[in-house]
Amino acid sequence: MALKVVQNVTARLRSLRVLCIVPRGLKGRGGIETLFSHVDEYLQAHVQMGLEMEFLASRGDASGAGWVLHFPFAFLKLIWLLATRRYDIVHLNAATNASAWRKWLMQVVARLFGVTTVVHFHGSAFPGSGQKQPGWVLVLRQVFERAAAIIVLGPYWRGFVARFYHLPEERFCIVANGVADFAPQAPQPRAENEPVRLFFAGNLTDAKGAGVLLVALALLPKHLPEWRMVFAGTGDVAAFRQEADRLGLAERVTFTGWVARDAILPLYCQADLVILPSRNEVLPVCLLEGACAGAALIATPVGSVPDVLQEGKNGLLIQPDDAAGTAQALEQLIGDKPLREQFRAASRQIYEDRFDLETMVGALLDIYRQALADRKRSID
Repeated sequence: MALKVVQNVTARLRSLRVLCIVPRGLKGRGGIETLFSHVDEYLQAHVQMGLEMEFLASRGDASGAGWVLHFPFAFLKLIWLLATRRYDIVHLNAATNASAWRKWLMQVVARLFGVTTVVHFHGSAFPGSGQKQPGWVLVLRQVFERAAAIIVLGPYWRGFVARFYHLPEERFCIVANGVADFAPQAPQPRAENEPVRLFFAGNLTDAKGAGVLLVALALLPKHLPEWRMVFAGTGDVAAFRQEADRLGLAERVTFTGWVARDAILPLYCQADLVILPSRNEVLPVCLLEGACAGAALIATPVGSVPDVLQEGKNGLLIQPDDAAGTAQALEQLIGDKPLREQFRAASRQIYEDRFDLETMVGALLDIYRQALADRKRSID
């Protein structure tokens, strides 16, 4: 016991210290927050890795433009933290729109204090060809150019962002999202008389395809095996309940509202299918958690979704805003238990092979060390 205490103290003494900027804090209701809550728990349990991470919320939980009330306090706290503590890295989780401006300001302050910055890019909403480019486009480019390293979530995003900004692909490091293994015995067998469990985790918005999914459920034929659907997420829950009633789905569909992470993980374990019909995504944590729990997946082929949902192996790809196509995919997997069970087992294997948390944290640590080594060489 004494030796273990000494080892833990020694590890902390030589730890690389990182201040990680997340939008809403670790208890926030978003994918980045979920991702780094996994990372935080892992680091707390593995101090021997030599990585100590603290977190600062940049925008808070306010919706829409409400972030402007929180950000000044976050900005002042950043200055105070950099002035009173020693950090090796400031890790900036950045996206598009207002996120780019916030991270630009925070990066400026970090550089004034002589702290190396690493940018972890999670954005997906870029202007199309021929569209007017908003101001954040140039701001985000500056954030990228000033960073010691730029992290993207998969090959798709490395190629896309490099082409968009005419930057060399080697400037971008790929680190796939990872989640803690909360279901090591998955996939659990299902009893013959159990209804097929369907699960959606995300904001109840058009961007996430929640309305399309509700319409798709109403299109399912009556002869299918019994099924139940759970929607877990924030949004206009009352309106969605009303629409489900109108569509005749009240007996089959449940809306939980927002669910804390500890409470949502059992819902993944109960799910046979996890569905995400989004219009755009980066690499959604909900699909990784679904794969970890051994669920078959149905989602749109946007962003890096095909990295985790391999068509015909662990799930089916659908098109955005296609209620009929979504219903067809649901019908196929609800009605074909052998195929569904095959997909469930494959999902778990894909998670183990590519999206475990240890791999992600190890990759981040390697990037931090390389960024510091590159900076030391440039100074010398």
